[in-house]
Amino acid sequence: MGAALGSGIRSERGFTLVELVVAMPIMLIVMGGLTLMLTTLSSKSSQQQETTILQTEARSALDRMEMEIRGAFTGDGSPQIVSAGPNSITFYSPDQYATTVVGSTQSSFHLREISYQVTSTGLLQRQFMTSTNTFPTASCLTCGGTSQWTWPGGGMSAWTTVVGSSGAIINASNTCKPATATAVPGVFCYYQNTDLLNTLQNPQTTGAWADNWLPQTFTGSPLLVTNTAALSSVVVTLELSSGGSQPVKFLVSDAMTMRGTS
Repeated sequence: MGAALGSGIRSERGFTLVELVVAMPIMLIVMGGLTLMLTTLSSKSSQQQETTILQTEARSALDRMEMEIRGAFTGDGSPQIVSAGPNSITFYSPDQYATTVVGSTQSSFHLREISYQVTSTGLLQRQFMTSTNTFPTASCLTCGGTSQWTWPGGGMSAWTTVVGSSGAIINASNTCKPATATAVPGVFCYYQNTDLLNTLQNPQTTGAWADNWLPQTFTGSPLLVTNTAALSSVVVTLELSSGGSQPVKFLVSDAMTMRGTS
């Protein structure tokens, strides 16, 4: 009985120093592995969330831009595209104002001047302003087609970011006719007709923007298309990056042809 009692008492003393010296490194290795695993999972989850947000933003922005560019119209025969550059585009597009008739006066839509730009920090932004008068009165078609659109005194709205956080768009400096079929083109690429594979009608070259079909010319810095009336199609490509130490890169692209072109 005495021996059994003595054994029970000794078993309540806990770990010996030797046992602790052996167990602690093992526990540190196990805890370090668990911490690393949890940190990696958290990082992957955050990166996946960022990728999903970017995909949603980009698809929504391009769907909206496509609707606006496909519906581009002025009502007075002037070019729908105001300015066209590698990182920005400005164009006219009607709003969704319902047609109303008061006496002999018909009002159909307000005209919007809409701009998109990709900033040096990799953001896609949008701004706009809406005319204060409506079609067809504003177009003055009965007096020789002279545009009578009037615009608010405050001008364009402030720029609003529609895609990305800093560094999200990474193809802003790319050319629109890449050297290889797998290379990513620039953001805004313009075409004279709807045959987007017909490179003879594409005003960009592999080296830079250049004049390879008349009367197309480019001026300014950044270079802008001077004869916007000759443009029929716009291809918008966003190469997006989720950021982080191991960024996920992906493309969202859409081809947009304006009404009345072939």
